[in-house]
Amino acid sequence: MTDAAAFTAANFVNNLKLACSYYPSVSEVARKVGINRQQFMRYLSSESYPSRHNLRKLCDLFGVDEFELLMPVHQFRNLLRLKKERDEGLVKLPPLLPPLLQLVQRQRAELSKNLGYFHVYYLSASRPGSVLKSLIHIYEWQEFTLYKRIERLKVPGSKGQAELYKYSGMVGVVGDRLHLIDQETLTGSELTHTILYPSYRNRITYLTGLTVGVSGNDAHRPSASRIALEYAGNTVNLRRAIADCGLFAPEDPAVPAIISRYLCQPGEADVVGQLQASPL
Repeated sequence: MTDAAAFTAANFVNNLKLACSYYPSVSEVARKVGINRQQFMRYLSSESYPSRHNLRKLCDLFGVDEFELLMPVHQFRNLLRLKKERDEGLVKLPPLLPPLLQLVQRQRAELSKNLGYFHVYYLSASRPGSVLKSLIHIYEWQEFTLYKRIERLKVPGSKGQAELYKYSGMVGVVGDRLHLIDQETLTGSELTHTILYPSYRNRITYLTGLTVGVSGNDAHRPSASRIALEYAGNTVNLRRAIADCGLFAPEDPAVPAIISRYLCQPGEADVVGQLQASPL
């Protein structure tokens, strides 16, 4: 072993021992990481070095990058101290959420073809019989895929200013389905969960699925509707795209006929296939 390799191995072992000291026992660390305790003790005694897979699991547990586990121990100690101070100021998350967020972080490549602007269509809960057309922008932020959604509530031909509602959310893939969860940004009083079938085409025209939320009026009735997203482009004229949104009758030209059929005639099983196969 070269001097450089010995130096790196020594740093790793010392840093691993230091990181473990923040937990009640080595057994608990091994259990959380999912590594056999006997194998874990070999890491602590310098008998073996973790595989790339196990090293990644260690980094995920301690909240550090791989190169940080190899830095000089005094630097790593300061790093853990700063991380501890930062984490103490954060809301404590239940055990299920951190792994779920880590799963979402690693799906950027899988979600990349869904980036861009889409017009969204679903049946309005607050105005039964009408289709609500809104705009959504799906984009990358650091290691996550996020989105912003804008609703413009205005009936064609009505007087007065349209009401605008804005939502922010996150996209993830669970069970081979796209899951979009967002919150209304002004009052924080609404949550919406949308589940979409993924598209396996190179170019996406439509995404379809189901959306669940509450009505926007004072009753806040729980509601569910089929939903369709129509791709509008990587970039759009925002003023024009938002102006195209609103409440429409299902037969209005602002709602594509195939989407109207999909939303209003759920007995037609071939509509989803037609939407997925429609050319851009």
